[in-house]
Amino acid sequence: MKKKILIPVGMAALFLCASWQAAETTVSPDRLFLADNGKSLFVTNRAGCELIKMSPDGQKIEKKVSFSSPVNAMTQDANGKLWVVCDGNYGTMYELDGKKLSVQSKTKSGATPSDILYNPLSKSLWVTQRFNNELWEIDPATRKVKTKIAVGREPVSMAVFASDSCLLIANNLPEMPSTAYPIAVQLDMVDVLSKKVSGRIMLPNGSTDVKSVAVDKNHTFAYVTHLISRYQLPTNQLDRGWMATNTLSIIDLKAKKWLTSVILDTPQKGAANPWSVIVTPDDKQIIVAAAGSQELVRIDRIALHERLAKAKQGEMVTPSMKAWGNIPNDAGFLYGIRDFIPTQGKGPRSVVATGGKIYTANYYTSELVSMDLNGKNVQKQVLGAPLAFTKVGKGDMYFHDATICFQNWQSCATCHPNDARMDGLNWDLLNDGMGNPKNTKTLLLSHQTPPCMATGIRKNAEVAVRSGVKYILFMEGEDEIYESIDEYLKSLKPLPSPYLQNGKLSAKAKRGKKIFEENCASCHSGQYYTDLKQYKVDWTTGPDKGLSMDVPALNECWRTAPYLYDGRSYSMKDMLKVHGPHKPVSEKELEELEEYVLSL
Repeated sequence: MKKKILIPVGMAALFLCASWQAAETTVSPDRLFLADNGKSLFVTNRAGCELIKMSPDGQKIEKKVSFSSPVNAMTQDANGKLWVVCDGNYGTMYELDGKKLSVQSKTKSGATPSDILYNPLSKSLWVTQRFNNELWEIDPATRKVKTKIAVGREPVSMAVFASDSCLLIANNLPEMPSTAYPIAVQLDMVDVLSKKVSGRIMLPNGSTDVKSVAVDKNHTFAYVTHLISRYQLPTNQLDRGWMATNTLSIIDLKAKKWLTSVILDTPQKGAANPWSVIVTPDDKQIIVAAAGSQELVRIDRIALHERLAKAKQGEMVTPSMKAWGNIPNDAGFLYGIRDFIPTQGKGPRSVVATGGKIYTANYYTSELVSMDLNGKNVQKQVLGAPLAFTKVGKGDMYFHDATICFQNWQSCATCHPNDARMDGLNWDLLNDGMGNPKNTKTLLLSHQTPPCMATGIRKNAEVAVRSGVKYILFMEGEDEIYESIDEYLKSLKPLPSPYLQNGKLSAKAKRGKKIFEENCASCHSGQYYTDLKQYKVDWTTGPDKGLSMDVPALNECWRTAPYLYDGRSYSMKDMLKVHGPHKPVSEKELEELEEYVLSL
């Protein structure tokens, strides 16, 4: 049954009687960091490209530091200096005085540096470069790159283990064709002394959109937040996580392998879009920020591992327990050892714990939230004007909001994470029949390049947005929700390609451009490299054989793998061998064409 949804009462109250003024600076707090052994609390303001130091009780702003782009991560070295990496495909690393917070140095740092850690064993900084798919080791004295290590697709988070000798790298997306089985994100283990990937850990089939990783004090277990998408099923219902479950995977760091995954949801309600995860300083709790369902998920860590140990021995530890191998499908496994704490705002993406308190931040409603370790005594501090005050910001909020979904199971961002891009999977959406799944498309430029979907089944993005809420979230929304999401999607801009050199085409790409113009530009034309038409092609298969396919935009296609309507080609080169130049080209020319297309 579909339900009618209205603006939540909390949001209406926010706009009517909040303690901020319309003229105030917008603050969208998306990351929290601790320094000085947990005595200093920092909040990032993504909208304002700021790092904000809070008072020890989290009630007042003590100091703000402005940067050229949003802060993605922060670490502190042995000398007390703070190191900050900022967003952008031409990212930046800043060195700050730990006391005065004055900028000491500024260094270019790869394509979207996403996380940074100081390692006392190697005495170096380690930075994940999201769109380079690399881990960099940087000498803090010279700020020069010592080592570059290839890791998985879009590394976003990391944690140390094995007495600081290893790093566990959380990659965001699968790196394989959508037709592969299994298809899932793989984690990387990196030895900081040998400077090599020492092993890989694949998460369960369907695992995508990994956000965060945390370890316990003894480096015994790691905890990873992500989704398990049930992409093999038609999207005809949501009950009990039919399409996707919100998941915490547990990694055995001693054995260096995946132990199991537990579902954060209950059988009746989703804990949508798990973002940040931490282990509390006393090692007794695991806290997950469920950004889509607007809550923290608090798990009794001791009870969890006691339950897992019994389950491993074959004991039926819960009424829903079937067998050890079924735990990743058991929505009742955490019954009695997990609770949910509403954050009384919208978009909690980060969480930290220190001094007997848990802190989180509501990204869309601009609040720093604190509570006791037991989840009681919740207090909020307004940081500025909320992002959700603007129509684009409100659309951003609704796009990531699972409370406009039946039973809070998922949001639009469940299948379109990372600012409305794609999850790397094939889905059977039923809008063009059953049994013919299609690869998830990025929503970037979807309003500018109608029609929508691989076969153009939706007239335009406005129709697609409304159909998505109705048939994927199983709700019927108010016009304001639809119109706000439209404005948010229209506001998205392509990121510069990491294949560019100083913002320009490489010599190889320039040669590829000539091949493109001779072979591809008749259909892939104009500002968005599409003529907005559909054509029959000779490589469709199964139920789609003979169907006309929409000419997709090529902007930012360097990040949208896998390719073709069924995701059969993970690399652009493989795709060009299926749907490439109409004139014969050499292997070298094919690689030049690939370089150009990946530079768009």
